[in-house]
Amino acid sequence: MIAYPCNNQTPMPPLSDEAAVMILEFLQRFTECFESQHYGEIHRYYAERSQANMKTANPPPADDPPF
Repeated sequence: MIAYPCNNQTPMPPLSDEAAVMILEFLQRFTECFESQHYGEIHRYYAERSQANMKTANPPPADDPPF
C-alpha cells in the first residue's frame, strides 16, 4: 500500500475522471498565473533565503579530509 501525504485529511468526495482532470488543469493554470503575477516576490524570497544560508554556512576545517 502506498502512503499518501494527505491520508490524514478529511476524505474528499469521489470525482469522475473528467472532473478530476478539470480540477487538476484549473490548479495548474492557477499556479502558472500566480507565479507569473508574483514572480518578483517569489524570486526575492528565495534569493534572500539563499543569501542567508550562504552567510550561516560554516566551511569545513582545512585539515578535515572530504571522506
